[in-house]
Amino acid sequence: MDEREILKDVNQIKILSLFHIYGQPQVVDALKVYLHAYFNIRANTGDMDMCFGPVLFAGPSGTGKTLVAKALHAELGNLKLIETSGTILNKRRELFTVLFNADENTSVFIDEAQGLNAHAQYVLLTAISEKAVFAHGRIFPLKDFALILATTHEYLLQNALLNRMRIICRFNYYSIEDLAGIVRQRADALHWQYESEEVLKIIAERAKRTPRLAINTNLQTCWHIATTHDRNVIKLEDVKEAFKLLQIDELGLDKLDRSYLKVLFERDASNLGVISSILGLPSMTIQKNVEPYLFREGFAVKDKHSLRKLTEKGKKHIIDTYDN
Repeated sequence: MDEREILKDVNQIKILSLFHIYGQPQVVDALKVYLHAYFNIRANTGDMDMCFGPVLFAGPSGTGKTLVAKALHAELGNLKLIETSGTILNKRRELFTVLFNADENTSVFIDEAQGLNAHAQYVLLTAISEKAVFAHGRIFPLKDFALILATTHEYLLQNALLNRMRIICRFNYYSIEDLAGIVRQRADALHWQYESEEVLKIIAERAKRTPRLAINTNLQTCWHIATTHDRNVIKLEDVKEAFKLLQIDELGLDKLDRSYLKVLFERDASNLGVISSILGLPSMTIQKNVEPYLFREGFAVKDKHSLRKLTEKGKKHIIDTYDN
């Protein structure tokens, strides 16, 4: 690939080393230590079939677990990556196919592992502890493969499976400074120019402290706006136009977030079922995609009766938003 080529999509850049991961130092540093020990043991014992892990990545959605998993796969030098999700592996055929197709040169990455049902977790536990699976009264041996699980809710995994994880890394939300650094790193890799550091900071500030939003949504949209104006540089005016299009305000709240806050503003307090009915969305969608950020950033709270209420910060934001 020509180094001067201006790429078009943020996902055209592949992270192939932990040294390219920006942020989450507690995770990256720990994995580097484990990798160093792993390769030392292999070299000293001559056991080239020794597997790495199992590994569990736990943390909020969008904080880079998949990115780090792929970087770890690259660091291990494995030839094959099998990438799947917990709910898919609840089908017996899918789970057995993954396990039988994995060998010493394979990394198996299971995202959203909390979606594994009890039986699938038991089979996976047996695969880890016994290096085999049992079916139809027979024992089927398995190869030593690297297993990486990622989950947003580790407490939904069985204790027995959690206890088999040799490496557990917990991901946190990012600081604005780290997010701006991630945006800069990706823009530079894509050869996308930007007018100033302020452009990067605004993109980071409106990403709810997650790189997925900062890169896949914010940076990509800002670039699209710039190119519609026949420019290869993202200007401040492009950023403003992009967030107007995305309906994301200066605090990173989108239209749905503001609608949620407005319901509470108009009703003083409300339970989840009422909010769900007014917004026309399933309760689970609101719990998973709306409330975590609003609660974490202090826009709303949930009392001991599970009633949702606005904080002073939430009230001020709604008043300022609709007054303007």
